Amino acid sequence: MNKDKRKAPRRPIRYTAWIELGPDDLHGCVLSDISEHGARIDIDETKPVPDNFTLMLASNGSARRKCKVVWRKPRNIGVTFERGLNEGSQATLVPKPDADAKVAKPETAAGNDAPAKSA
Repeated sequence: MNKDKRKAPRRPIRYTAWIELGPDDLHGCVLSDISEHGARIDIDETKPVPDNFTLMLASNGSARRKCKVVWRKPRNIGVTFERGLNEGSQATLVPKPDADAKVAKPETAAGNDAPAKSA
């Protein structure tokens, strides 16, 4: 019996991102699965992560999502995406299912550098 109550299926992904802990304070993390409504984020320490935060999906901050933590473990957190950002600033990491492909391949974050902190 399937007890998964998610609104949308999660897809495996390996994507470098940054959690905004405060002004000029970004913490690196990795998205390990994602759906239209949320994600699992791997991070070295979850204690400093607030219950609500902005997830930076691009090194320059152009793609980001507002997140709410729904569960925590020592090295990962589960989040839901808030719909408070305008459409232009929301990143699309979840590929649309391809009828011919069994598993859609997500984009990778190769070459992403940590965002520069402003002075």
